[in-house]
Amino acid sequence: MKYTQYSDNKKGSSAFYIIIAVCLVIIGVAAWVAFTSTDTKPDTTSSKNQPESSINEYSSSNDSYISSVPQTPSSDGSNPVDQDVKGEKYTSSKVTTKKPKSYTMPVNGDILKDFSLKTLQFSATYNDMRIHAAVDIACSEGTFVSSVTDGKIQSIEQTADYGKCVTIDHGDGLVIKYCGLKNIVVEKDTPIKMGDRIGAVTTIPCECSDQSHIHIEVYENGKAVSLLKFFE
Repeated sequence: MKYTQYSDNKKGSSAFYIIIAVCLVIIGVAAWVAFTSTDTKPDTTSSKNQPESSINEYSSSNDSYISSVPQTPSSDGSNPVDQDVKGEKYTSSKVTTKKPKSYTMPVNGDILKDFSLKTLQFSATYNDMRIHAAVDIACSEGTFVSSVTDGKIQSIEQTADYGKCVTIDHGDGLVIKYCGLKNIVVEKDTPIKMGDRIGAVTTIPCECSDQSHIHIEVYENGKAVSLLKFFE
């Protein structure tokens, strides 16, 4: 009888301890699960604040980044950055327009003999027909001859056929040879303006039987052309 009662008491004590142990295990598991879920849960508060703090930190340490960020428009609605960029583009792309050349006839007078590389023209001096790669303008001996346009004196020479000649480089491939001159008032390698005097008209040896005139040869990029093309 006593043994049975002792056994029952012992069994009751064992069951109590088992229940306590199970409860402790359950509590431990619950605590571990709660700790784990809390540790892995994203911090939404810090993630929301992260971009702004990153931008502020990068902005304070990198001036070039700040300059590339669009600025707040001013009170008049304009954007200072846009104004600077537009101004810079205008400056870098600004193109100066080249002023077109002006021309004047070297003397006033009628065309005595026109330019021709195909049609033969009569030469009173040689009494034959020949090409004439120049323009002869009738004028009295001693008439002042003017520069057709701005340029630089390329050469001054004495020739057997055309007497004294002044060649002027007028730029852009245009070279004009003024033949049959005297009293030359220009010097080699000096600049000259349109209308400035070069010299005066005199007799041309190879055209001495013709009426008094000035003989003008024009070359454009090395090719003989008519003076009159610049007055069309």
